[in-house]
Amino acid sequence: MATNIDANIVEKLKRDLKIAIEKKDTEKINEIRQILKISDEQAQYFERGMTGFPSIDRTWIQHFRDGAEQHALDFPTDKTVWDVIESKILEYYDIPALEYFGRVFQREEFREKCYTWARTFRAMGVEPDEIVPVYGPFVPDIAAMTFALNMIGATPYFLKLAISPEALAKETEEAKIAVVFNGMWQNVAGEFTKDKYKSVIIAAATDDMPSPKKQIVSFISMMSSLKSKSKIPDEKKYIWIDKARQIGDYYSGEVKVPFKADRTSFITSSSGTTVGGVVKGVMTTNEKVIAQLYASDSTDVQFFPGDKALSHFPPTASTALNLLYLLPLYRGMTIVMDPRVSEKDFYNQIVSYRPQVAVNTGSMWESFFNRVEREMLQGKKFDFSCAEVWVVGGEGTDVKKFVHWNEIMKACGCNRGMVSGYGTSELFASSNTEKIDARSPLDKPVMGVGVPYAGLTEGVFDENGNELSYNQRGNLWIKGPTVFKGYYGKPELTEKSTENGWFKTGDMAEIDENGFVYVYGRTTDSITVNDNIIYLFDISFLLKETNLVDDAIVLNIPTRDSKFNLVAHIVWNKELENFNEVNAIEELNNVIKNKYGESIKISGYKVHDTMLPYSPTTLKKDKNKMVSEREGYIQVVDKRLSNIDFKSEENENLNNEIKTK
Repeated sequence: MATNIDANIVEKLKRDLKIAIEKKDTEKINEIRQILKISDEQAQYFERGMTGFPSIDRTWIQHFRDGAEQHALDFPTDKTVWDVIESKILEYYDIPALEYFGRVFQREEFREKCYTWARTFRAMGVEPDEIVPVYGPFVPDIAAMTFALNMIGATPYFLKLAISPEALAKETEEAKIAVVFNGMWQNVAGEFTKDKYKSVIIAAATDDMPSPKKQIVSFISMMSSLKSKSKIPDEKKYIWIDKARQIGDYYSGEVKVPFKADRTSFITSSSGTTVGGVVKGVMTTNEKVIAQLYASDSTDVQFFPGDKALSHFPPTASTALNLLYLLPLYRGMTIVMDPRVSEKDFYNQIVSYRPQVAVNTGSMWESFFNRVEREMLQGKKFDFSCAEVWVVGGEGTDVKKFVHWNEIMKACGCNRGMVSGYGTSELFASSNTEKIDARSPLDKPVMGVGVPYAGLTEGVFDENGNELSYNQRGNLWIKGPTVFKGYYGKPELTEKSTENGWFKTGDMAEIDENGFVYVYGRTTDSITVNDNIIYLFDISFLLKETNLVDDAIVLNIPTRDSKFNLVAHIVWNKELENFNEVNAIEELNNVIKNKYGESIKISGYKVHDTMLPYSPTTLKKDKNKMVSEREGYIQVVDKRLSNIDFKSEENENLNNEIKTK
């Protein structure tokens, strides 16, 4: 495709090409084709009435009902998020809003809680456009604060739980009032005790818990606090929830402020799972959040009135804030709120709450189904007939695991099965989903993530910003009304990530002729060898395609001797008979050699027992942890299994680190 042409002109030429194809104007088609330098391979789509540009053809529309696109784009632009949600709270008044450890909040009760917190914040002096940092998990009061701050025109900034002290100081430098979860006080005490804070509201898991659970958890929390020496100062400015609510009794003025266009409504945190990646505050507006709700509606996301959605992620992630909080309330669902996020907790939540909607990362679903399968072998029965939309997102999964999980779902009474999805914080969670009647084909190395949401446009572009055709891999760009406002305090990063209304996801993807999207991994997950870009996720896929490996991640751990030192974290296939580790590693080495020649080698394999390690905060494969591990690798040397360590910069020769077993 042509380069050095203004992007707006290129977009116009692509649209003109579509019109010319529809009119069968051969002369115009050839003229535009010459300008854009369209290849013969791409031109084959002309005969089918397509331009070959996914962003112009938008073939995913075939999977939507009539009028879906128009409805998605016909969202109000003069309302706050609270205005829209409040109308839905009133519409579905007979359906509970929240359940929290057995305590049920009816919609009117929850609505009043939101107004109580709005009065409290106004009485505390919170001004429109003021940013209020929130650090902790979702509990009912923090859920209500989210709407209360939106109501008064302020902006909650849901801080990443694993944020460093330096980043915390930078991201909260303008804050005067903050909200913190008492169980995580020690993580932010150094910042939140500074004199600049007028007040710090202290939330606890026991707030709104019914007795006797409240007393039990309170005692455990108190003992834990004493043990960790994380006691919150007994000073006037540190206000516990029950006292803070009472402050609102002294405010009798109007709480809602007039609507202001393009006002920042929420700031969430990117997951920061890219190796060495920077965690960023992602700003969105009322208009963009409402556009996301309308897009979900128009895409027929299977959220039904009266159903239950499990919400256990902290609001730091837009997935939790949108998919598991705003959207369920908007669609008349009940949110089962449980802030525990460990693998065991997630298993217990699914089994005991039996939610129709559950969203989690590939790692957490893998752990869940591993446990389910073990217990099924021991005779335990499961009933997953409740499942309407159990979504695998985050890092996603591979086709083999996805198929296996659906087999387990079917054996447990659910014929609908899992669905796959994709999104980013910059799009306020979701941009792609599988529809019940439009499932991604299973013919790629990766699991498809469905089709774009109604109202969104997606395309795949090369490193020069030229759009690629179908089934070609490149950088996934997304355009539409949900694209974020910008990164908080990082305008240069915002500019780098956006172009002419497009958000550059940084993910390697391809789009097929029917509009299905496949995401392979980060474009930066690569090395350049002999002027060729080698994507490390492709090597991982190569290993997983063998019958030997259940899962694999290939990473680069530079040493003093070489900036390219590839290692593989793997999980062996436990179902293999007569397994021999030496033979298995030699076979993997040969598979890589046959594909890449001598230019690509694995220096060492690190074997994990049941699954690759995941981060307790992001719940995704923890590449940052794995890339920091320098010991415990193995490789076959002279037909024998040897230990290999990449200990430090003192490493003079990898062979010196080999110790024959």
